Amino acid sequence: MIIYRDLFSGDELCSDTFPMKLVNDVVFEFTGKHVVRKLGEVTLEGANPSAEEFDEGTEEQMESGIDIVLNHQLMEMPMYQDIKIFKDWIKEYMKKLVEKMKSDGESEESISKFKKNMQEYVTSLLKKDRFKELQFFSGPGENAAEGQLAIVEYRQVSDTEQPIVMLIKQGLVVEKC
Repeated sequence: MIIYRDLFSGDELCSDTFPMKLVNDVVFEFTGKHVVRKLGEVTLEGANPSAEEFDEGTEEQMESGIDIVLNHQLMEMPMYQDIKIFKDWIKEYMKKLVEKMKSDGESEESISKFKKNMQEYVTSLLKKDRFKELQFFSGPGENAAEGQLAIVEYRQVSDTEQPIVMLIKQGLVVEKC
């Protein structure tokens, strides 16, 4: 299994148990599902519940939400739905990413391509009709403010509306388990 951790905060943001695609070499789009389950239960894509599990007769607390968000304990950050706050955040975050890319020895050509592709991505997010539909989440750790936002958008996929969780590729560390 592959875990995607935030480059700056170290928080676990997603894993390869969810369908994903890379867009424009800058954004991973993970397809999630809206789920209802027992509080704290983590269900991986394709896993079957145990046939041996039995009901102990106790009332269980339930939780509902996006499976990716629940599995990785992401925290909703509604303040970023203010377009000015989001713009300030993305501007600062981009500076940090570019500085990191430079310190890692990335070529100017690579950095320039990254900036161009990110500009296209951010411009598409900021379209009024689209931006007002987005949700924002951060990692659960104490350093979450240092990291990136997981941006969620609901899209029609095969006749059902599914949550798409978008993460900036260059802001992730890939960890094989």
